Amino acid sequence: MGTDETEAVNKGLKFIAKSSFIVFISLILSKLFLLLYRIIITQHYGFEIYGLFALSLMLMGWFRLVSGLGLKQGLLRHISLFKGEKEKIQYLLKISFFTLIITSILAGILLFLFSDFIALKLFSNPNLAIFLKIFSIVIPFAVLGEALLSVLRAYEKIGWYSFIANVLGNLIKLMILIFFIFVGINSTAVPISYLIGAFSIFVSAYFVYKITVSKIFKKNKEINSAKNKKIFKEMFSYSWPFIFQGVIIFIFSWVDSFMIGIFKSVEQVGFYNAAVPIASLLYLPFSLFGQLFFPLVAKEFSKKNMEVVKQLSQQVGKWVFMIVMPLFVLLIIFPGAFLNIFGPESLVAENALRFLSIGTLFSALFAISQELLFMKGKSKLILFDMVFAGIINIILNFIFVPLYGITGAGFATMLSLIILNVLFLIQSYKHLSIVPLRKKMLKITLIIILATILLFIVKSFVEINLLSLIFLGIFFIAVYVLLILTTNCLDRNDWYILRAIFKKVGIK
Repeated sequence: MGTDETEAVNKGLKFIAKSSFIVFISLILSKLFLLLYRIIITQHYGFEIYGLFALSLMLMGWFRLVSGLGLKQGLLRHISLFKGEKEKIQYLLKISFFTLIITSILAGILLFLFSDFIALKLFSNPNLAIFLKIFSIVIPFAVLGEALLSVLRAYEKIGWYSFIANVLGNLIKLMILIFFIFVGINSTAVPISYLIGAFSIFVSAYFVYKITVSKIFKKNKEINSAKNKKIFKEMFSYSWPFIFQGVIIFIFSWVDSFMIGIFKSVEQVGFYNAAVPIASLLYLPFSLFGQLFFPLVAKEFSKKNMEVVKQLSQQVGKWVFMIVMPLFVLLIIFPGAFLNIFGPESLVAENALRFLSIGTLFSALFAISQELLFMKGKSKLILFDMVFAGIINIILNFIFVPLYGITGAGFATMLSLIILNVLFLIQSYKHLSIVPLRKKMLKITLIIILATILLFIVKSFVEINLLSLIFLGIFFIAVYVLLILTTNCLDRNDWYILRAIFKKVGIK
């Protein structure tokens, strides 16, 4: 790798690492607020209302995804590629937002009209109808808010993006829910608080867009629509598969809850959805770096700097692996300790959490391969992969949920996620000759095995309670970090970034 490429890699890694501080804080706060929000629902209203909330979120998601037309992904990629070509971007923004206003309002109206049919005929639960009617109002704000956030991300406004997308909406939802409980509002407080949170994200994203991005464009300049129509067609050709891809993602995320609701009960949906957000914590390490990873590698790809793209991919892949593995081990060994925050009733989801954790681990490790395929413009190939894995997921859930309930749902989702992400890995290597793995990750794997053995030895001498679990977790992570630092697992790029970070926070 030449000097220019080395400098480009170091600059990109430094930018990702520095931005990840902001993302890290926002994601931690986001997870905390969202977790508190869900805990309050289960503790104050019960798992049945939590199950209604989860089902409503799922059903609203179908309408939201279809009405979004995949344009948020299209805007992210094409703004990153056309950076500097203001007229093209201005046209794409104008036509995209006009389209989304129409489609999202229509989707909201349709969900409102069909809410009674869905609640009574599919789930035989009349209480679901009012939840769906309130969630139908969420759709336009959610769709337009997501599109605005994609624009902020494309222009690398990561601080604003992270704060609005991760912190603000969840904080407002939580505060509104607590206020409604305080004044004595019934269970409709749950969907109304979600609606207010979505509205706050939309308003905030629009305000930040106006003060940071829109001023880039020249005022009152006539846009040559005929000249730019071809560009919008190209973007839409890239974007529309995301409609189906989004549906497939929702199949992965919600078909298990849907099947549990059909074959078991709304309360069982609530128990299962206590495990889902905990397993999703494993995706947090990729989220730390992933929000800036795509626009950065897309920019290098447009310059044909493939070696830079490869090095950035492998280095970020290594960082994700190092961070995610300790949490994965703790979730596998102590699932009950994590679930107990929702109450002792949720402990029935222990094995479901283990299976979901394994599937989410594969998603976190190979999310980079999926991002590389997006960068290459292989959205239709990704759609095919997701349809294939989604069909497998439906079949497996249909088989295992009636037999094994929420444990069967977790097992089915795990197998489907493994198949999907192995496909992403193989295809990113085929089309780009990039595997987001480094040889030193084998050494890190041996270290995590050794630390896990030590954890089991110490665990055998300790009576398990909340205090001892905290002690064991600290001991395990301390041993892991110490072994990482003393066994030459960190390479030149890692130390370069660590020095930059230490300098940033004033540590010599």
